[in-house]
Amino acid sequence: MTKVSTALRNTISMIALAATLGACTMIPDYERPAIGVPSAYSGATDTAGDTVIAADWWKNFNDPVLDALMAQALTSNLDIAAALARIDQAQGSLRATNSSLLPQVDASGSTSRSESSNNASGTSRSAGGDLTVSYALDLWGQYRSESEASDQTYRASQFDHDATVLLVQSSVANTYFTILNLRERLAISNESLTASNETLRLVQSRYDYGAISALDLAQQKATVASIEAGIPTLEDQVKSNVNALAILLGRTPEGYAVTRDAAATVPTLPVIAAGQPSSLLERRPDIRRAEAQLLSANANIGAARAAFFPSLNLTAAQSVDWIAGIGTSNGSSIAASLLAPIFSGGSLEGNLQSTKAKKAELAASYQKTVLTSFGEVEDAMSSADANTRREASLAVAAAESRKAYDLSQASYKAGAIDFTSVLDAQRNWLSARDSQAQAQLARYTAAVNLFVALGGGWQSETGS
Repeated sequence: MTKVSTALRNTISMIALAATLGACTMIPDYERPAIGVPSAYSGATDTAGDTVIAADWWKNFNDPVLDALMAQALTSNLDIAAALARIDQAQGSLRATNSSLLPQVDASGSTSRSESSNNASGTSRSAGGDLTVSYALDLWGQYRSESEASDQTYRASQFDHDATVLLVQSSVANTYFTILNLRERLAISNESLTASNETLRLVQSRYDYGAISALDLAQQKATVASIEAGIPTLEDQVKSNVNALAILLGRTPEGYAVTRDAAATVPTLPVIAAGQPSSLLERRPDIRRAEAQLLSANANIGAARAAFFPSLNLTAAQSVDWIAGIGTSNGSSIAASLLAPIFSGGSLEGNLQSTKAKKAELAASYQKTVLTSFGEVEDAMSSADANTRREASLAVAAAESRKAYDLSQASYKAGAIDFTSVLDAQRNWLSARDSQAQAQLARYTAAVNLFVALGGGWQSETGS
């Protein structure tokens, strides 16, 4: 095949020049929706400086088992895998959209062989080929607007992945701490059951000697049975949370167990400073995702506006034909086509209205995401403070309840009080210890939630 003709080369050069020329854009100027950002969190004790939270924030709890669980979740969690797949989808869509900004080159070829009795050789052969270059001039910035919208959608998918990672991290940590807490509550119930059985033996002995009525014996048996009834419920909750943790790690629940050295220390409860509320807008991937979606909708308005104006397409073609015994022939052509919308039945207007409304919807969603984020930080700080004070009071209540229980047993043996006082002391002791354990879990949960509400050490790798 011969070289491309001079006319075709000139056309390709013109297309390349047109591709590099700046076309106008009809994308509206973007302004971040106005949101009243508080100067400080109401529950914070110190917001003078910003807070640096490490990406591996869970290591502040100083628990090797939690570290291992988190590493496995980040590798095998299926929600994270799905989020990664969505990034690939968005990237593929971006590449497809960007193809509109480049010239399209197509080639075709054919060959044939025929026989004829009038031909001395009896056969003839021929071949041909065509090369076509086409380019749609982006005079009004429609394709660039679509590219910008697709790029922001791609960025949103990356932020969505990061937000999913944070959610998985918090779920792993909270589920793990819940398992530890339920096991502690089980130990409390079993210890209380042992103490109640000892009391039951005392009551049974006194009843056998005729020192007390059957009422006291029945009441203590009921107390023992009530404690026993609560144990299966706690065991079931432990199993359910272990199963949930297995799923978070991408494992089948059957046969999975959370093992931890019985001598291991209680996980450290870290102190977290909230920092400045204004920094939250850049530290949370869900906020950045919401803004990227808003920017994508803003760019789509530019594409919808550009659709009202004419489109210009340039096409250049070069053909080469070869016939055996005759030689070759070349042909080239250059064409330009102009397409202007005259009547669309309202489709263009409707599309523009739809894109504007979509932007308004996403602007409201962005504002709600930001406000929700501020609320989550406030809630976590309030919960941490309230449960710190609550746990301290319950620790005193548990200690005093145990003293009251011991004293009530001694007084009962001495005949100084009736058995009702012993029953009340038993119930108060179990209730105070169980409540203290639940308050401790609430403190750990608040710490995890605060880490995540503050962005969990996340940093954007895609730029601002």
